[in-house]
Amino acid sequence: MLRSRSTCCIVFNKAAEVIHINKAAADFLKIEDVDDPENRKLKLVLNSQFNTIILDSLNGITVSDAEFQLKRADDSLVNVNLKVFLYPKLKYMFIFQFSAINSMDLTKNKAAF
Repeated sequence: MLRSRSTCCIVFNKAAEVIHINKAAADFLKIEDVDDPENRKLKLVLNSQFNTIILDSLNGITVSDAEFQLKRADDSLVNVNLKVFLYPKLKYMFIFQFSAINSMDLTKNKAAF
């Protein structure tokens, strides 16, 4: 279902482990093979912004149009417009849906994963 979506989507569990990455997100984050077991083990660097987003989602607060910074496979950083949803019927699975705010790679560090 998410694999063919044109919007970048990543599904995380509560422990910030990647459960699924669709093709659009893999291409955007420069991940060559999403089916490679090593890429499936990608984890977020836990930080306060990620934890806040997860807690807000669990408490029914909608996270929509939040500015977030992602780290690509080549270690470049990019700002994205982020929306977070609880996966239907699964309380501890989160869909991160995002699109680029700009295409410039950034050197400053915000909330990166």
